[in-house]
Amino acid sequence: MANSPRQRLVLSAITLMCERGVHATGLTDLLTHSKTARASIYQHFPDGKSELMTEATYAAGRTISAMLEDLLATRSPASAIAGMIDYWKQVLTGSRYTMGCPILAAAQAATEPEVQVASSAVFATWVDKIAAAIADQNRDPTRARAVASLAVSSIEGAIAQSRSAKSTQPLDDVHTVLTRLIAAETPPDPADRPTEHAP
Repeated sequence: MANSPRQRLVLSAITLMCERGVHATGLTDLLTHSKTARASIYQHFPDGKSELMTEATYAAGRTISAMLEDLLATRSPASAIAGMIDYWKQVLTGSRYTMGCPILAAAQAATEPEVQVASSAVFATWVDKIAAAIADQNRDPTRARAVASLAVSSIEGAIAQSRSAKSTQPLDDVHTVLTRLIAAETPPDPADRPTEHAP
């Protein structure tokens, strides 16, 4: 079944945010990309582009949050972070470095305060999830949150660097350092410890 005009607008907003950012995406771009009539924007988003971009930020955040939750539920915190980095490498290389993170794009929309608020809320959600996973490994919650915040900031910065350099090397570097740091913050799984043999 085809997406509704509202869904198409949100999906187009996410895509164009990834490619161009918020400011460089105009109403005409959104209408053309989503193949919707101009009246559809104001029917579904009475406050226009700002409301649409805010909803797109939250929608993109929910999608990425769900993926992060799945990774954290099935892997160690360090391995989950590695999975997130691998995901962004696929996004970048698959798009020939034209697609970035929509939440980072939203964070840079200085003249759209509601969009920036949405980006801040999404980033905070990611930090909360990672921090909780690290703290569950018997680590101090304050320390866990600091490490989680560093993880989000490092990955987002590496995405931006990778786009500009058209290389995944910044993300590879973050992968090497960040996963080691998080692994050091969490005790090893007892199942991974070598078996001691009696002499």
